[in-house]
Amino acid sequence: MKDEKPKPYQEHLENLIKSFEEITSVYLLRDNNRFVDALATLASMVECNPKTQVRPFLVDRRYEPAHEELVNALTTDGRSWFISIIDFIKEKKYPLNSTTGEQKQFRKRTTHFILQGGLLYKRSYDGTQLLCVDEDQARVIRKKFTRKSIGRT
Repeated sequence: MKDEKPKPYQEHLENLIKSFEEITSVYLLRDNNRFVDALATLASMVECNPKTQVRPFLVDRRYEPAHEELVNALTTDGRSWFISIIDFIKEKKYPLNSTTGEQKQFRKRTTHFILQGGLLYKRSYDGTQLLCVDEDQARVIRKKFTRKSIGRT
């Protein structure tokens, strides 16, 4: 291990491994790390000691969408959730009736967004720009994705 920070965790895991009858590991490519990160976050929320019995669970990979027509978009006063962010970026206009503290938090939150050519993008933790879409756009994108994933055009 090159980095020194995770070494204590590795040592702890090596000690824990001795408590198991069987352990299976699978190497995951980088693009599958989001699921691993979610599991690591979940594991960090659970307190265990060496005497704790943990029941194994299996995770199946899904090759089809888990839902068909479900799109849940946040709206405020009938407007998409991100319209107030666009208003702030364009005109430095805060949401109506916001307090000074809420305005400060709002300013901080908007630094994670970029307005480019009329489209709003959110910067993700890894630098990827994620397009912000409304409910109708999400349905269109989902339909296109579903058609491609099952081989229809």
